[in-house]
Amino acid sequence: MTADLPATATRADEGQSLRGFLASLDDDQLIRYTVRRRDFLLGAIVDELEKRDSFPVVQLTDPDTGAKTVANTFANRDILKGRVHNIMDVERKALEFGGLEMVRNPPCQQNVREGALVDLSALPVFRHFPGDAGPYITSGVVIARDPENGRHNFSFHRMQIKGKNKIGVSLHSRGDLWRYMAASEAAGKDLEIAVFIGAHPAYYIVGASKVPPPQDDYSWAGAYMNAVPKVAKSVRAGIPVPAFAEYVLEGRVLANAREDEGPFGEYTGYSTSRSTRNVFMVDAITYRNDAIWQDLVPGFAWEHLLLSQLTKEIILLNKLRQEIPEVKALCLPKNGCHFHAYLSMSPQADGQAKQAMLLLFGLDPYLKLIIAVNEDVNVFNEQEVWWATATRTQADRDVFIVPRVLCNRLDPSSEDGMAAKMGIDATKPAGWDAQRLSLPESAREQALGLIQGQAPA
Repeated sequence: MTADLPATATRADEGQSLRGFLASLDDDQLIRYTVRRRDFLLGAIVDELEKRDSFPVVQLTDPDTGAKTVANTFANRDILKGRVHNIMDVERKALEFGGLEMVRNPPCQQNVREGALVDLSALPVFRHFPGDAGPYITSGVVIARDPENGRHNFSFHRMQIKGKNKIGVSLHSRGDLWRYMAASEAAGKDLEIAVFIGAHPAYYIVGASKVPPPQDDYSWAGAYMNAVPKVAKSVRAGIPVPAFAEYVLEGRVLANAREDEGPFGEYTGYSTSRSTRNVFMVDAITYRNDAIWQDLVPGFAWEHLLLSQLTKEIILLNKLRQEIPEVKALCLPKNGCHFHAYLSMSPQADGQAKQAMLLLFGLDPYLKLIIAVNEDVNVFNEQEVWWATATRTQADRDVFIVPRVLCNRLDPSSEDGMAAKMGIDATKPAGWDAQRLSLPESAREQALGLIQGQAPA
């Protein structure tokens, strides 16, 4: 999978880095503050910006050291879509994956600390909410190898700093890393992993995605960057890591070791102690010169939610269309924090909207409410979705509930990993004859010209 001939990193290759991404931003897409890093500050800045419907990338520069911290990288769909390629057909594009390019003397290993020199307290990690059990790494993407086929898997897991070389980690997503860990423990072995922090957004989007096997997660990163991923072998286990990552932590998740982890402020907007209580021992830290710390603001922040929703919307939509071509669009709204979905379609028969919703519930166990609307409703505009629900729905006819189905355990209202699922069919019923109001496009254009101060035609 990896090219045999090593290459040397060049300035042009920074296009695969966090630094290259930041350099590509316009002045209105990146807001800079000179201020000392401290607990809770980044979250407060992002929250205040969101209240103003403003979603720029945020950069803090320490006035004493010049050290930089960036956050809110994934809060703006337009910024991401302008710099991440093949979003709509990433699964197909990833099939063209030709492997990885190994980089000699990679930037991510300009500084190496191993063994007794490892000191996590030197990292610029902070608490995000007063209820957090301690400082948390929120932007670390775990790379692990599938023990069955060697496939590389990226995933997010919250990481509580607990000592110079110890991190408490939770695998509560019950995803691939959970399966790898179970296999390692059954064999009585620790699980080797590498964690990168600070990288091109493509790597982060993949880390928050559920890449279908047998595709390698690096294939999706390459598709999003429209380039062959440049990597380096980690210094201990030789796991391929992004060559331009700002930081890389390497070590082992200990077999059959458990310690309390949490509470932590999750995307639901609640603090939770639910955790698998795993222990990650860090054997090496490598980092770039003048390394930039990338933080992912947790809690009910838009970047926390959009990061995983962006690709999930596409993957789920493609799967739905394979079975029901009448499906047109899918939105996972922020206020649903992964638990709500709006689906538009052009149903050809009674009951087809319900069929689509049931299929979507099966594809994504996180979902607990789905509203289906006709394609004349913009699912990315919540006012339109709820207008359709108000005017096209009768509860006794169009609402159904499926009790006690598998769900995400971070839902604070769930019971033992089970929740009820509710579907609302807000599509036009048979015999519908009400006409939706509309305005001529010419009138809209003239009105827009007047509002913008242009002379009317």
